[in-house]
Amino acid sequence: MATVFAGMAASLDGFVQSASGDLAWLNDAMAPGEDYGFADTEARTGAYVVGATTYREMGGAGGIGSVPTWVVTHDADLPTGRGVRRYSGDLRDLVPTVRSEIDPGRDICVFGGGQLVTQLLELGLVDELAVSVVPVVLGGGVRFFGPLTSSTRLELVECRPFPSGIVLLYYRVRRERAGVRPA
Repeated sequence: MATVFAGMAASLDGFVQSASGDLAWLNDAMAPGEDYGFADTEARTGAYVVGATTYREMGGAGGIGSVPTWVVTHDADLPTGRGVRRYSGDLRDLVPTVRSEIDPGRDICVFGGGQLVTQLLELGLVDELAVSVVPVVLGGGVRFFGPLTSSTRLELVECRPFPSGIVLLYYRVRRERAGVRPA
């Protein structure tokens, strides 16, 4: 069954976008020749799920490469390209829908969109979470996570520092009930 993994780059103080909407802080931090997990992500991804804002920021021209892409939006007029589907239904139905339409050996990447990641995490639909911590303090902007009604326990899978100062933190969501520890 396809794993749902989400990831995003965030400033040290937890913002994915500056108050002005500028992303230069992220591009300035990335060094040539450092992969930050992009190749692994591309190799395992059978479908992308993105929020409408992220999709628009990417240019909204089509899917991410040849990989099927679902855009979560209530905007029926959002232009889509080849391989892109709009999704406006219940998010609890989105993951089973995507899983049914992709190769079962491939995974689902939630790409960008702190609000979307927050909603999917809250619904228990995210299996893995990657955060690339960028060595900059923005002081304000768009937060990685929105408000959550409950906590989500994570298990560290990998911590990979890069010479640029970016640190990739890769977590698995722990599926345990309160007071019950996995065997």
